[in-house]
Amino acid sequence: MTDPRRPQRLDLRAAPRRKNKPKSPRKPRKAGSSEPSDAALYWIAGFLVVLLIGVIVLCAELNHVKAWMASLGQPPAPPAAISPPVAVQPAPVAPAKPQPTADEQARALQARIKTEMQQEVVRPAPKPTVVVAPPPPVAPAPGHYLSPPPPSLPPVAVTPPAPAPETLPPVVQPATVVPGGAPARALPLDPNKLDTERIAAYQVALERIHFSCGFVDGDQGMRTQRMLRAYQASHNLPVTGFLDQPTRDAIGEPGEPFLNYTVTPDDMAALMPKPPTWRAKSQAKRLGYNEIWEELAEKFHCTRGYLKELNPGITNPVAGTELIGPKVYPAAPVPKAASIRILLGDTSLEALDADGKIVAFFPCSIAKDKNKRPHGLLTVKVVDSHPDYTFDPALFVDAAKEEGITHKLTIPPGPRNPVGTAWVGLSLPGYGIHGTPEPENISRTQSHGCFRLANWNAEKVLKMVKIGTPVDVEP
Repeated sequence: MTDPRRPQRLDLRAAPRRKNKPKSPRKPRKAGSSEPSDAALYWIAGFLVVLLIGVIVLCAELNHVKAWMASLGQPPAPPAAISPPVAVQPAPVAPAKPQPTADEQARALQARIKTEMQQEVVRPAPKPTVVVAPPPPVAPAPGHYLSPPPPSLPPVAVTPPAPAPETLPPVVQPATVVPGGAPARALPLDPNKLDTERIAAYQVALERIHFSCGFVDGDQGMRTQRMLRAYQASHNLPVTGFLDQPTRDAIGEPGEPFLNYTVTPDDMAALMPKPPTWRAKSQAKRLGYNEIWEELAEKFHCTRGYLKELNPGITNPVAGTELIGPKVYPAAPVPKAASIRILLGDTSLEALDADGKIVAFFPCSIAKDKNKRPHGLLTVKVVDSHPDYTFDPALFVDAAKEEGITHKLTIPPGPRNPVGTAWVGLSLPGYGIHGTPEPENISRTQSHGCFRLANWNAEKVLKMVKIGTPVDVEP
């Protein structure tokens, strides 16, 4: 009995053995058969591959030669039209079975063909000849050449175009060219920087249209502010009393506010010593200027101090001295006044037209004693240019007593006459509008009762009024 716990052993001896199957005999090759052998097929395949590769290389070379010969008779294409060379890939060839001799030959042939194709250089087409036309001649800017102009083309004078009307200052007359003299003084480049030079330029511009601050000094002080308020009211501007932007726009850019001037012999001849007493004044033929700075300052409607600032290198001008001064001329025509209004509180005089519009403004001095200040409506009774003056001992008690003067004296005319160079007598006896021998003190010092202006402004009032023109004196 067999133990199930023990493994069973196979008895191989009892199993029958498998006999080997007999191999079928190889079919013998018939004698005289035309079927090629395997070696011959390998040689034929290798030969066809080589032949095919040779045909491909020959076609590529023929195409290259044909293109080169065509390029000799036709204009070459521009470089941009030339396409980059394309590598010619060999046609796919069926891989041949490994054969020592044929494989080596095929690989050697392929390597040679690949090397020849990589070393093949495409002949570049000759560069086209480009004819560039010369640029048209450009006319240089007037008065400026990068190099001297050609001798065959003489320089042509070019007249600069006139500025557009809207660019001209609306109220400033064009300045005239003054030959000779010192170099003209230029304004600062920044129009918004109100320094002394630019304030003086605006004072000059307004002086030309008879809105005067008394004298040009480059200071935007009390007299200038009052003048600006009158100008702003006359031109329907915000009344601020300052050179704000709307006011500067209305005035316009001051054109040539300074001029060159050469002191003349006539200027020097107008100087004379100042008589020390009233009696000496009455004995003089004329009361002229006492020194040259005084005369030049009145000529330029400015202060002596500002004129000296404009000419720091000049100490004592003589005939032939060249200097710079405010250019207050040419000025606008003096307007006719329908009436005159004197404002005692502002120490100013305004000329009005028939519609009540302010057409001129001048600072003035008034009586020191309030009881001697007239009020109300007066009229013009007398107009006199270059008047003489009557010294009354009753008005100058101290001076008359000191000099022993007991009767009236006649003082000759001149810019240093007590009433200056103009007199406009009013309907109130003893009162009038007149000039002054001390223009820099206008609206600073006070008179004995009359209305005192700078000589150049008093002369303008003389031209504005006529006999009967109303003069309204307001507090």
